Amino acid sequence: MTVQIYRIQGTYQRLKRKFRFSQEIRALNENDAREQLYSLLGSFHRVKRPAITIKTIDIIPPEEAEKPIIRKLSGIE
Repeated sequence: MTVQIYRIQGTYQRLKRKFRFSQEIRALNENDAREQLYSLLGSFHRVKRPAITIKTIDIIPPEEAEKPIIRKLSGIE
């Protein structure tokens, strides 16, 4: 298996407000990327899983990644 880069976009609700997010995550498959996203949003923003709505999960090439750490780990920079 190879590591792929996923761009996950969606919304989460916290304190009666909705926030949009877009995250780039390196994972082996879509389910692993989804779990990493839940962990990330839960730890940084204290959001429970039912409050997170995922709209799209796309596989992107390393050249389209915006996060510097993702680009560096992929060998782009």
